[in-house]
Amino acid sequence: MTTPSTPPPLPDAPPALGLEREIPLARHTYLRIGGPAAYFGTPPDIRTFIEIWAWAKAQAIPLRIIGGGSNMLVADEGVHAVVVSLRRACGRLEFEGASVYAGAAVMLPALAKAAAERSLGGVEFAIGIPGDIGGAMQTNAGIGDGRSIGDVVASVEVLRDGKPVTLPRAQVAFDYRHTSLRAAHELVLGATLTLTPRPRGEIEAEMGRLLAARQATQPTAEPNAGSVFRNPPEGRAGQMIEEVGGKGITSGTAHVSSLHANFIVHDGHATARQYVEVMTEVQRRVFATYGVRLIPEIEWWGDGPPPEVFQ
Repeated sequence: MTTPSTPPPLPDAPPALGLEREIPLARHTYLRIGGPAAYFGTPPDIRTFIEIWAWAKAQAIPLRIIGGGSNMLVADEGVHAVVVSLRRACGRLEFEGASVYAGAAVMLPALAKAAAERSLGGVEFAIGIPGDIGGAMQTNAGIGDGRSIGDVVASVEVLRDGKPVTLPRAQVAFDYRHTSLRAAHELVLGATLTLTPRPRGEIEAEMGRLLAARQATQPTAEPNAGSVFRNPPEGRAGQMIEEVGGKGITSGTAHVSSLHANFIVHDGHATARQYVEVMTEVQRRVFATYGVRLIPEIEWWGDGPPPEVFQ
C-alpha cells in the first residue's frame, strides 16, 4: 500500500518583495469567510508588483489580485497562491477635464464622490457598490437599472508579460456582469473613464437616493458578498428565489437574507462550506421550479475544481 506523499515545502520569497505567509483572507473580504493565502503582499509600487509577478511565475505559483473583497467567496482551506492587494501600488485618481484615470485599487464610491466634487456625472450609480476599479473592469460592475462601468470606459491598463499595456475600449467586451478581461485573466492596473459635466447638486441628490434605496432593500449591516446570482434573461434572481421559499434556506449560520433573497448572510461565524450549501439549495429549487439555472455572480477562490454550483 502506498502512502500519500508530503507536498514539497513552499519556497521562501525574497524579503524585498514584502510577501507574508499564511495570511487569513477572511480579514480582507466583506464576507469575512475563508482560509489563508500561501503568500500575501501589498506592494508599494508597480515596479515591486512586477517583481512579485515575475517571482510567482518563476515558482509556478498562481497569482491573484484581491480588491475590495466584496464579490468573492474564499474556500475554508484558503488558496495556494500569491495574493496581492494593489491598494498602495494602484491607488492613483487623476482628473483631466471630463476624463479621469482611476487605479485598480480606487474604490467605486470614492470615484463617484470625487467626480461629483468636480461636477462630473456618469458614475453616480457606483456610489453604493463596495468594489474597486480592478474588480469593476472584470465584472462590468453596475446596478439593476442597467447602468454599468463599461458605459464610461475609454481604455483599460493591464499587465501583460511583465509590462503595462493600454487597451482601447474597442478591444474590451463588456457584457452583463462579465467582461473579456475576466475571461482572459488579465491583471488590471487601472482604467481611463470619460465622464459628463452635470450640476453637482443633481449628482449628489441622485447618489443620495441610490444609497437610501440600497440601505432599505439590502442587508448592508451583515457580512455578505453582494448579489449572489446574476439575473437570468427570464427574470430577476431575487424574485425567483423568494417565490420558491428561498428565504428559509439555512446551513449553520449562513442563510438567505430576509431583506433581499439574492443575498446570503451570516453572523460572522459561517464557513465557506455552509455558504456553498445554501447557494446549492437555492440553485436547486429555482431550477426545479423554473427550469432556470442561476449563475453565481460572486467568484469562488479555492484550489482544485470549484464546487458544482460555480461550474
